[in-house]
Amino acid sequence: MDIFTRTATQDDLEVLLSLESEARPALGDFRGGDRLAIEVPAVSDNWSKTMQDESVLVLVSGVNSIVMGYLFARRARQIATIEQVFVTRDARNLGIGDALISATLKWAKDNKLDSLDALALPGDRETKNLYERSGLVARLITVTKKLN
Repeated sequence: MDIFTRTATQDDLEVLLSLESEARPALGDFRGGDRLAIEVPAVSDNWSKTMQDESVLVLVSGVNSIVMGYLFARRARQIATIEQVFVTRDARNLGIGDALISATLKWAKDNKLDSLDALALPGDRETKNLYERSGLVARLITVTKKLN
């Protein structure tokens, strides 16, 4: 099985829209997902414009030319933050997520960035494990209390 990872192109617009629409509802499964959905809005119909932004990295990955996952990272000064990473449920545990993170780390190093951050929600063990396998570790935990 050959896993590929590449920078997304305009030809990937339909699959990116489909994958993101599959990924976003899962935010509600985890504590803080409602806030993250507001703070990191869906790209939705703006994938084409987003991919033209030089401060953004959009990767797709899959098997045998079939895209099964994507990663969206935004660069601010010398730090890039992975805002979205998603692999379809049927394709998990094949190494697609690991390939996406590996390619992102290479991109960050090639661009001489100081660090790579990533977002994961409390209880989202799969995403946290994905990041930790690649050497990304927690550096900040934000706690909150709803007041109304």
